[in-house]
Amino acid sequence: MAKNNHADCRNFTPIDVAKGICHANNDSIILIDSETCPMFDPIAKCKCCKCFVEADENNIGICDGFKKKDWTYGDLKAVYCEQFTRK
Repeated sequence: MAKNNHADCRNFTPIDVAKGICHANNDSIILIDSETCPMFDPIAKCKCCKCFVEADENNIGICDGFKKKDWTYGDLKAVYCEQFTRK
C-alpha cells in the first residue's frame, strides 16, 4: 500500500486538488501530499479494507464484501460501508 497523505486522514477537508484544511492543527492550510502529522487519524477507504482485492497499478480493484462483486477505486471513502473491515 502507498504512503498515507493528508487526504487519507479523518481530520482533513480538501479545498482543491493540491491543498486543504487540517482540523487537528488549528484549521491550518496544508498541501495534500506533505508529510502527515502525529494527529493522523486514518479514514475508512476501500484500499484499507479486507474486502478490497485484486488491485491493479491504478489502485482499481474488486470489492468482494457483497453478493455482487464489482470494481471500485481504492481511494473511495468507505465511512458508511456496512462491509468495511480494516486490514
